[in-house]
Formats: sequence, structure tokens, C-alpha cells
Amino acid sequence: MNKTSGDEKVVEIYHDAPCGYLSTDLDGTIVRVNQTFLDWTGHRQEDLSGKRLQDLLTVPGKIFYETQYYPLIQMQGFVKEVALDLVCRGRGPLSVLVNSTMQNTKDGLVFIHSAFFDATDRTRYEADLLLSRRQLQEEVRKRTAELEAEILERKRAEDELRELTSKLLRLRDDERRKLARELHDSVGQMLVALSMNIALIEQESGQLTAPAVAALAENTRWVNEISSEIRTISHLLHPPLLDEVGLKSALTWYIDGLAQRAGMKINLDISPDLGRLPEESEVAVFRIVQECLTNVHRHSGSKTAAVRVLASVESIRVEVEDHGGGIGAEKLTRIWSSGSGVGLQGIRERVRQMEGKITINSNIHGTIVAATFPRSRMLG
Repeated sequence: MNKTSGDEKVVEIYHDAPCGYLSTDLDGTIVRVNQTFLDWTGHRQEDLSGKRLQDLLTVPGKIFYETQYYPLIQMQGFVKEVALDLVCRGRGPLSVLVNSTMQNTKDGLVFIHSAFFDATDRTRYEADLLLSRRQLQEEVRKRTAELEAEILERKRAEDELRELTSKLLRLRDDERRKLARELHDSVGQMLVALSMNIALIEQESGQLTAPAVAALAENTRWVNEISSEIRTISHLLHPPLLDEVGLKSALTWYIDGLAQRAGMKINLDISPDLGRLPEESEVAVFRIVQECLTNVHRHSGSKTAAVRVLASVESIRVEVEDHGGGIGAEKLTRIWSSGSGVGLQGIRERVRQMEGKITINSNIHGTIVAATFPRSRMLG
């Protein structure tokens, strides 16, 4: 085997290297190119005679060469990983990465040596990545639009539900008012007529037997008790004081009556500057207090309670506090999650309708139910 000289080995390595090599003088004229570069681009050695590197670049590459590449290599003597597209013979451009270094020879000549790395896979990967990013952006845009549509639809449904709830609450209050009026006017009048008839019979009681007189007295007592109960039920369904003189008087009447019937002590504290509120707001506050105190009486075991209606510049807060055994954590969680209990559901619906917030704090010393409303909403 014949041994080649060192220079010949260098030339052989240069031509057979897995990357393209090309050398130019300072103005870009090609002075040397390896076989790998020729194989990649499809050019022949003789085709490149007198050509410049910029002649092998696409239009954007030429612009980049003149404005970026050439000034940069003159300034610092090298460039690293410059992306260019080489014009090839018989096919489309080849994407490459270029590392270039300026070299001064002993005899005063200046050359620029450049190594080219095939960036086809990288370019394809970047194109695929860009496409994937655009597709992802489009998917995100579509999904965002779908979510926005779902949110709008849900908001519409919630608004419709709130409006329906408001109508149902108004209908229920109207029915209570109507039923209260019927009890007071119709049943009440019949009881008055019955009392008058009993009074006439009592005038002839001297002609009755002793058992008949006793029965008559018992009937009188029953009629009076029924009249009292009917009046109480009527006022609980819709207290006339609520329409006539307002919330404070209606709450005072209701709390005094409940305290007497239930054997409880209930304190009432209302801000003196609260004044009259619109009918819807006064009914909402009255019903919330009514439901809360009913729950206190039925479930807490507390003999004392406090009701507070506090007004500030920004809000109106309704609090009902008892001193019973409290609500267990598990039950309280269940109440919040399921809204168990018709009374509590009614409270939550009225609070939601008036755009307020409700909190329930409970421990072994008692429970505080508080509903806070924007004052602007309560004033209509």
C-alpha cells in the first residue's frame, strides 16, 4: 500500500468530510469547494469558477449576506450558525447552517473558510413545529370561543333561573298576601258572625240546661281562640304592619309574638337610620328573619336569640344569632353542598335574588346566620 503525504490526506479529508466546505476571498469569490458541497447542491466544480458565495444564495440570503453576514465577519472575524438557503441545480433550495472564519495568510491574503451543515431536518422540524403551534393556537382559539359561548349560555340560563326564581318568590309572597286577606276577611267575618249568634244564644241561656250552658261557654272560648289563631296565621302569612308602617314595626310585632309563644327572649337591634325600603327588600329581610328564627325555635334548643339589621353606607346586613348547641361540621358541609332544608333554600334564594351573600358560622356556643346585601340593590 502506498502511503500518501500529509497534504494529500488533508485534501482527502476535506473533500470527503460529511459537511460542506467552501473558501472564498474577501469579496466572496469562491476559491475552493469540497465534493460534499457539490453533491448537496448539484453544482460542478467548473460551474462555480468565478462565482461568489452570494450568487448561490436565495434573495433573502443575499440581503442577509450584504446587511448582516459580511459586516459581522469583517468586524469580529467569524460567524456561528447562520441559517441560509443555498440555490441548488435541478431542485429546490437547500437549508443549511453556516460557520465561517476569516483567515490571514503569511503572504497577506485574506480568505473566509465556511463549513455548511445540512439543516433540512431542522428546517422541516421547525416548519412542523410552527405548523403545530399554529394548529394549537387555532384549537385554543376555537376552544376559547366554545368556552365563551358556554359561559354566555350558562350566564343566560342563570339569569333566566334568577328571573324565574324572582317571579316564583313574588308569586309566593302574593299568594301569602292573598291567603292572609282571605283568612282575615272571609274566615274572620264568619267567626264574627258565629260569635254574634253565640251571643244571642247566651241571652237565652236561662232556658238552657246546665250541660247546654257549659257547652255554650266552651263554644265561646273556642271561637275566641280560633279567631286569635286565624289572626296570628294571617299576620304570619303577611303582616299588615309590613305594608302599613314598615319593616321595623313588622319585625317587632313578629319577634314579640314568637318570644311569647315559644317562651324565648329575643333581642331586636335595627339601625335607626335604616328608614323605609322598597317592598321587595322589606319582604326579603322579614322572610329571612322569620325563617331563621323558625329554625332557631325548632332545632337549636336555644332560649335566647338576637336579630340585628345593620345599615352602612355600602351595605345592609341581617344577622340572626342563637346560643344553642351549634351545627356539626359534617352537617354544615352538607347544608352548604346540598342546600338541605326548605327554610334554608328559601333564605338562599332570597339572598341570591337581592345579589347578597350569606354566611353561617357555628360552634358549640351557638350559630350566626348573616346575609349581607349591597345597599344600592336594596334601595332599588
